Amino acid sequence: MKGLVLHKGNLSLRTDLPLPKRPGGDILVRVLRAGICNTDLELCKGYYPFDGVLGHEFVGVVESGIEEWLGRRVVGEINASCNACTVCNAGLRSHCPQRTVLGIVRRDGAFAEYVTLPRKICTWCPTR
Repeated sequence: MKGLVLHKGNLSLRTDLPLPKRPGGDILVRVLRAGICNTDLELCKGYYPFDGVLGHEFVGVVESGIEEWLGRRVVGEINASCNACTVCNAGLRSHCPQRTVLGIVRRDGAFAEYVTLPRKICTWCPTR
């Protein structure tokens, strides 16, 4: 699989990335389009010590994970929270101390051919 990987401050196009493993509750999405935002540029400048595939603004098609969503276009929220801590229970899931953040904190992003995300943070789009 191809993807843009940031490693120790160096950005490179890799063509040997493994297909992401789909943990329980996650869906596998084939990325159709991904957008570059200032956060991606700042990460390349060292804003935050992220190593992995960049990108958190995307649209893709569900390849596996939810039978009724197969083939549908989806978008996703960037924060994947634990939904169990006091912060999450207070309704502040985007501030969960255990959360991962797509392409920013402990979760590979959408600048690759495929990405995995929890179902609960994805929304499918009506198709024509």
